[in-house]
Amino acid sequence: MEIETHDPKARVAELLIKRVDDAGMVRPKKTTTSDFEEMRKRLCVHLAYLCADSLVALADYVINIGGGAFKHEWPPEATIRAYAHGLRKPPITQQPIVTSWLASVEGPQAVAGGFEVELFRLLQRTPVPPTGFRMREVRDEAAESARRIELVRGRIDRGNATPEDRAWLEAYLRDQRLVREIVNAGQNKRAAACADGEAA
Repeated sequence: MEIETHDPKARVAELLIKRVDDAGMVRPKKTTTSDFEEMRKRLCVHLAYLCADSLVALADYVINIGGGAFKHEWPPEATIRAYAHGLRKPPITQQPIVTSWLASVEGPQAVAGGFEVELFRLLQRTPVPPTGFRMREVRDEAAESARRIELVRGRIDRGNATPEDRAWLEAYLRDQRLVREIVNAGQNKRAAACADGEAA
C-alpha cells in the first residue's frame, strides 16, 4: 500500500490509525476517550519517521495483539512504540537525552575536549546522563579514536587505506558533523535567550 503525502503525520494516521480502526479495534475500556485520542495524536507525531511499509507492518502487529476479552482493544502506547523501534530506530533528533545533553553547556565542553563523538555514541547506547566513570571511558575512547584517525589519514595519504578504514572514518566524521550542529544550535539558543534577557 503506497500513500503519497508530504505530511508524515497524515501518513501515520492513514496507514496505522485508520487501518487499525477499520479492522474493528476499539478504545480500551479502562482508557478515557480524551486519553485515547491524545495517545493517537502522540503516535502520529512520534512515528512520523516510519516509512509506509513499516507503518503497514506496525498496523498488522497492533491488530494481531489486541487486548480485552475479544482481543479487539488497542494495545498500550508503550507496546506500539517499542515494536515500532524494533522495526526502525527513531532518528537521533527524537532522543531527547542526546540532543538536550549535547545542546547544553556539556556540548561545547565535549567539543573542546575532543570527545564529542564518543559522548554522542554513549548517549545513543545508554540514554541517561553519564556517570563520572562513563565519562572517563568516553575520554579514553576519544584518545583511541584520535590515534586511529591519524593512522587512517596516513594510510589514505599513502594510498593503502582499506575500505573498512575509509568507512570507519566517514562514519566518525559524519557523527562529528551532526554533533557539532546540535552543539551550535544549543549555543545559538542560549545566546538568543541572553540577548532577550538583556533587552527586557
